[in-house]
Amino acid sequence: MQKALIMLNILMLNACVYTETPYGKAAVIDLPVQSQTVVHKNIHIHAPPGSTVIYQEAQPVQPIYRR
Repeated sequence: MQKALIMLNILMLNACVYTETPYGKAAVIDLPVQSQTVVHKNIHIHAPPGSTVIYQEAQPVQPIYRR
């Protein structure tokens, strides 16, 4: 029973490592460095047939005028 509990803890905490050595204690935590979000939208654009529609999510980039 004790071995099963230890294995279960290892599987649940696979991102954490803790060791004790004669030189001291060490702990390593592996955290995720990436996250992802998915957004679903329904967009309705009412335009006459044959017209060109340009749709973009981001703001247009403003040109840089050099002086």
